Amino acid sequence: MAIAVARIDERLVHGQIAYSWSVAYQVDTIIVVDDICAKDQMQKMLIGMAVPKGKTGYVFSVDETIQYFKSEKDLHQKIFLVAKGPEAYLKLVEGGVAVKSINVGGMYFKEGKKQLSKTVYVDDEDIRTFRKLQEQGVECEIRTAPSDKSLDLYHLC
Repeated sequence: MAIAVARIDERLVHGQIAYSWSVAYQVDTIIVVDDICAKDQMQKMLIGMAVPKGKTGYVFSVDETIQYFKSEKDLHQKIFLVAKGPEAYLKLVEGGVAVKSINVGGMYFKEGKKQLSKTVYVDDEDIRTFRKLQEQGVECEIRTAPSDKSLDLYHLC
């Protein structure tokens, strides 16, 4: 299996993910990586309903995602990973999942966060986590839609 897109988007699976990103990258499977959603049957059902027809959707915890990638399942699938923040990706990388780059599309305003772009706000903890990802060789770009110009997140924070 190959990771076609790894994205940070606090909204997880929504119209832009389902019908813009997944089509642009021709993915077969969308995996939501979120420890809280993975334990919540209602959220899992709602996210499953948002996955486009013809594509497979999973809602996994970080540990389940690591185990999925270590398994020999779905070897020919193009995978779309989506998580709410950089912490999940750092744990995946530390767990041996080969995440080469992350698209950051939606980290929204909260008290104490600074704006990097129209849709991306970070705090000191986010920046520390992104720097650890950078040390692991993971590229991070900011791009809302597939046709948008890519901005190097590391140059902005």
